[in-house]
Amino acid sequence: MMNRNSARGIVAHIMPGVLALVAVLLFSVPIVAEPNKDSYAQQQLEQLKTRLIDDGIDPIIVNQYFADSRFSIIPELLRVNIKQPSGTAGYQRFLGDASVRTAAGFLEINRETISGVLQDSPVTPEVVVAILNVESSLGSYKGTYPLMNVFTSLSLLETEPITDVAPEFWNVVLDGISATEEDAARAKATKRAKSKARWAYKELRTILRMAQDGHFDPLDVKSSWAGAYGLPQFIPTSAEAYGRDGNGDGFVDLNTLPDAVASIGHYLKIHGYREDNPKKRRKAVWHYNHSDEYVDCILSLTDKIREYNANNPTP
Repeated sequence: MMNRNSARGIVAHIMPGVLALVAVLLFSVPIVAEPNKDSYAQQQLEQLKTRLIDDGIDPIIVNQYFADSRFSIIPELLRVNIKQPSGTAGYQRFLGDASVRTAAGFLEINRETISGVLQDSPVTPEVVVAILNVESSLGSYKGTYPLMNVFTSLSLLETEPITDVAPEFWNVVLDGISATEEDAARAKATKRAKSKARWAYKELRTILRMAQDGHFDPLDVKSSWAGAYGLPQFIPTSAEAYGRDGNGDGFVDLNTLPDAVASIGHYLKIHGYREDNPKKRRKAVWHYNHSDEYVDCILSLTDKIREYNANNPTP
């Protein structure tokens, strides 16, 4: 058997180009490498791409957007969508004097556009503006995250182990949970994660289907951490089902006021909105957001906007 000194002598005379390779072969201590988590995540993405193509999405579209430099996985979204931020939504702030004045002024400035889009609709300009104010601060907030990145990330919530794509997942989700409740909390979070992943996949498939018409870039459109986007903060399946072209340019862009107004109006109309029927009025807004606090806010703000403009007519 060759001793270490003999081996070093041989290595010293080997041409420099292969010196490092021989040194590794002779002197490395075998170790078990940690699995490459980036590669594992990439495997999940490849499976996701195959699934999308099998479900009818154009392979060119799938490969184009997944290869785009703007595409990325956002691990923190996996955590926040399972353990959502605590605290109330704070709807009362939208009913303050400043908020009402701003919303009422926005309506007066844009009344011709809004009323024109809602012509022959049972939906009033005031309720549409109230929704725009609460959802996106009248368009000043449209989101932070590329829409495709949100739903691709959430589609990976079924990954096992989830920590391979979101290393801090369980640390965050189980934070503040007692040891005796940890197993139950983990089981509940796992169930929610799988359900959320299935929902997110449908939304991802929808935005890529929408991208096929060439008028929608899912990496350019920004959304909230929950995947709602545009002035009305629709999720993609709602945009596909209820989105309407309000300015006649041939496609729906929820980041434009006419299309946002047309889409909100259509959504409320489909769900039975009637200004003269309090029960139907309330039920239609509830469909928009299944929260009694939200409905109370929207309807109250609607009435306040109408009252403000009646008492402060434009000269």
